[in-house]
Parts: sequence; structure tokens; C-alpha cells
Amino acid sequence: MRGQLDRILASATFADADRGSRFLRFVVEAALEGRSSEIKESVIGVEVLGRNPSFDPKTDPIVRVEAGRLRARLSTYYQNEGRTDPILISLPKGGYLPQFSQNKLETGAQKIKHPVVLLTAGALLGFAASALLLLYFRSASEPTDTLRLSILPPQGTVLEYSMISPDGRRIALSAASAGKLHLWLRPLDSLDATLLPGTEDAAYPFWSPDGRSLGFVARTTMKTVEVSGGPAQTLCNVGPFRGAAWGSSGVIVYAPHPLGVLFQIPARGGPTKPVTTLDPARGEIAHEFPRFLPDGRHFLYFAVSSRQGESSIRVGSLDSKESKFLVSAEASAAYAAQPDGQRGFLLFEYGGALLAQSFDPRGLELTGERNVVVPKILYRIGHADFSVSETGVLAYRAGSLANRQLAWFSGEGKFLGNVGSPNDYYAWSLSPNEKRLAFMEIDLSGAGSSIWIMDLATGASSRLTSGSGPAFTPLWSPDGAEVLFTTGTEQVMSLQRQPPNAHASVNVLETEGPKFLSDWSSDARFVSYFTPWPDWKKLNLFFADIAQPARKTRAARGPATTARRAAPSRLPLTGEHPAGSLIPPMKPAAMKFTCELFRLATKNGSFRPPADGSRTGARTERSCST
Repeated sequence: MRGQLDRILASATFADADRGSRFLRFVVEAALEGRSSEIKESVIGVEVLGRNPSFDPKTDPIVRVEAGRLRARLSTYYQNEGRTDPILISLPKGGYLPQFSQNKLETGAQKIKHPVVLLTAGALLGFAASALLLLYFRSASEPTDTLRLSILPPQGTVLEYSMISPDGRRIALSAASAGKLHLWLRPLDSLDATLLPGTEDAAYPFWSPDGRSLGFVARTTMKTVEVSGGPAQTLCNVGPFRGAAWGSSGVIVYAPHPLGVLFQIPARGGPTKPVTTLDPARGEIAHEFPRFLPDGRHFLYFAVSSRQGESSIRVGSLDSKESKFLVSAEASAAYAAQPDGQRGFLLFEYGGALLAQSFDPRGLELTGERNVVVPKILYRIGHADFSVSETGVLAYRAGSLANRQLAWFSGEGKFLGNVGSPNDYYAWSLSPNEKRLAFMEIDLSGAGSSIWIMDLATGASSRLTSGSGPAFTPLWSPDGAEVLFTTGTEQVMSLQRQPPNAHASVNVLETEGPKFLSDWSSDARFVSYFTPWPDWKKLNLFFADIAQPARKTRAARGPATTARRAAPSRLPLTGEHPAGSLIPPMKPAAMKFTCELFRLATKNGSFRPPADGSRTGARTERSCST
């Protein structure tokens, strides 16, 4: 029995299932050792899932939720890798005591004419042949074989984005090395990936229909490059990019900003124009991640709604701004064709799984039932990490973004204990007394983000922001009495301050451009933040005096980078630097700023205006260069 348990836990199905693996091992070993009395919710919640001793299954369903996920994984395992295993381990519904039985499935299966291929890489980058969909939906009894392989990103890199080629023979990888993104090409029949010159800072790659070129975004510009070589061609400027697609009619549809509609531009360059309109009836705030249908005129896209549960997949057209609702979803979608070219499948993410439903690309109609293709697919802020070729090869990354773990460490680097459960927080701030954590949680559908406060003693969290709009980058005040955060859009964003026990925030500054808070001076007067506004080509560091009454003002610009809390004798300052880079600290003595707002000196880590009081610039922001 233990050998079967080890075989299951070592499988690809359980590769990213830490909780599920611990759950299964606990109940199996407890059953084998005669400790069946310990197999109950209260024990599993504490011993396996890390809940506090005061854990109450009546108010916290974590054990039932994880048991459901474990049953699904076991089913997937025995349908694929474990189909011919001699022993079946199951977890019947209604309890947690495992059952063991002999696997009576015949192993002498008939010869397979259409093998199903699942390739996985990194955090599981996978590919599946169209036979998977064809065989799966045509006849549940028709046998298939499964082959699981591993494809790692280029050595020394971290995979960020991927896109399978139209012919399904190559994959474009956007991978980071030494803090720099580049595009790499990997033929599926080769062990090596090749760096594509001229693709520095390249993200969100997308293929031309003929597979000869790639489009991508590099910071603030959308570009194309031929995969055979040559310089990249700039098409247009963009903001924080949200995906693009290249159609057979020679038009690229793209999302230049995280809020707003899709635009179109000729693939060879030229004027741009909107191609969709927001639907206020559904609370739509953004259209993003388009994918063309076979006719090259219609395209799928993800429509983000500000109302929970109302984001959707829609079909748009190059010939009209009208669109058609297809299905509710939490992230982007794509079309998988069948060999006959008549009907295919709409692939989309919902509930963390990749689903497929029969779709007519001519009549734009969905029919039949939804079926699970990948039980757990990686998706983030509206972007589901998968792509599909015209030949039906599916490339995906499985897993979850909840792979971060906050933890306490001593000053000597000794691990002291975890804080909370695995998470995907995008920003957080520890209170000065180290008793509370303010963190930013993002709705993965892209509908917005909110600020929460966690009591580190109990692990309980409560929402700080009201939900009236997305909130970003929390920051505790020096005395721990308030939390500062930003809210708004990329056009106009404000700084808000709010005590943890208050029900509303107070606006302290509102100016153009997004703002990402970095630090709050120890005298509580100045805050620093960075922004790509106004040219979106680099990060600019701003200092704002928030001790004065709030007012709206237009900010002055200048180059800079992320600021951090200054040590008593050092202060990080900048000149021209790439967005997101850090520079070595420089001594602040005798520093003079070209913006002439104020000279900075430090005392106990705080920012101080000049002693003569000249040009303190109350409420007026300036960025600094030396």
C-alpha cells in the first residue's frame, strides 16, 4: 500500500499539490497504522492543513474543500498515469477514511491510432494534441494513451510567458535572466532553445498567422520581429500591455492599457483605432487578451467586469464594434479547431480549471456540455496561461499562483515560522509593532484589488477597503495608526489614508498617472512612490508632502527608481535608470536637486526639508535627479 502511495505522490498529477499530497499521506498512513480515529476534520485541519488548535470545521470548510480537490486529483491520476496500477486508493464522499481495492482494468488495451500528448515544463508548461479533444468529446469509451514529458525553460532563466506557433512545431518563450526578459524559440523536436536577437524586455509574445514573425511588447512599445533574424520593427506606443493577436487579414488587435477597449493596427504599422466598446450594462471596465478565430475577422476576447461574476468571453469583429456574449469566465479564452474545420472547441478558464465546450466559429454558437481539459491551470489577473495552435496543440502552464509563503526569520537568517497559508499577495506591509500585516489581494479575473489587514497572532484577516474601486500597495504609517494606499486608474490615481478600524478613507493627494507606494518617512510628513507616468518609458520617483491639506495638482516629471527606507547615513537617489532597476545608495551630504523642490538630508531615517524653509513645495510633487 505504501508503495502505491509513493507512486501516486511522485506522479505529475500530484507534482504541484502540496496540500493534497500531505492530506493523502496522512489519511493513508493513519489507516494502515490503525489510527482511524484520527481521520476526522478537526485533526486534519490542524495536523495537515496548518490551522490553529482552535480550528472549527463548522465555520471553516478547508478540510472539505481540500478533500474534494484530492478526490479530483485521484480520479485524474487513475484515468491517466495510474490507469494500470495494481491498487486503487480512493476517498469516498461523506468521509475521509481511504479505501483500497484491486484495479481490475484490463491492461491489454488495443493499439492507439491517435495518441494524446501532454508536455509539461517549468511550473508545468504543457502541450496536448488535438486528438485529446477529438477523442475525449467524440466518445468517452474510445481509448487514448497519455505521454507526459518535461520541457524546462532555457538554462538560467525563469519562464514568464509562452505562445505555441500556428503549426504547433515551435513555442515562443518569454524568459527572464539577470532581470532581463528576452524571447526564446524552442522547436518541439529539439532540446535547445535559441535566443531571438532584438527582443530585450519582450513580454506577451504572439505569432503571425504564417509563423514567420512574432509580435511582442517591450516596456512601452509594441513590436514585431522576423524569427529568421533582423531588427525589430516598432508599431506603436502602449501602456501596461494586456495582450494582442495577429489575424490572417493582416491586422493586429491589442489591448494597450489595463482599462479600456481593444484597438486594431495594420501589422505593417499605421493608424490605430478602437475595435470594441465597453458594455456598461455588464459593468465592463476593460477588454483584453484577444485571440482570432479562423476567418481572420472575428476574435475572442476577455471582457472584465467591475462586478464579481460578470466577467465574460465575447466575440468581436474587425467590421463592427458590436460584440456577442459567449460565456462567463475568469480569464482569457482561445479556439481549438478540429481537422474538418467545421466545429471546434472554445477553451476557457473557470474555477481554476481549463474547460472546453463545442463551438461553431461560423455561427458563433456554443453547444453541448463543458468538459475539463486541465483540472488546474495557472491564471493571473485575467490571463490564462495557455495557447493552442491551428493544428490543435495545446500549450499551458498548470498550477496556482498561491505559491508564496510569508515567514519569520531571525536577524541571523534562522527560520522561525510561517505567517498564514500559501498566497499570491502582490504587495504587503508589516506594521511597526510587527503584529499586523496589510496586504493587497487581487481578483484574478482582473476586476480589481483590495486591501486587507491580517492579525498575525490569530491569522484572521479583515477587509480594509470598501470595494468602491481597486486599491493598491498598502503602507503602514510610522506609528502604525493608519494605512496608506492608492486607488484610481492609470489616468488619475489618489493616495488614501485610513485607520484599520475606520469605514472610510481620506484623500491626501490626487494627480495624474498611476502611483506605487514605496516608503513613508519616520516623521510621517513625506511619502515616496514611483510611477511610469507621463511617458511610460521609465520609472520616475516622486516625493510628496502629505502633511498639508489635500489638493489636486499636476505633477512634475523626472527620472528615478524605487525608493526604500533610508538608513541614517544613506539615501538612494537616481538619474536615468530602466524601470524597476535599483541603484547603489549614495551619501546625501550636499546633494542638490535639479528640480529645486527641496534638498534632502536624513536624520534617523526621515526626510527633512531645508532649514531655511525655502520651496518645501507643500502638496506639489517633484521627482529628483542629481
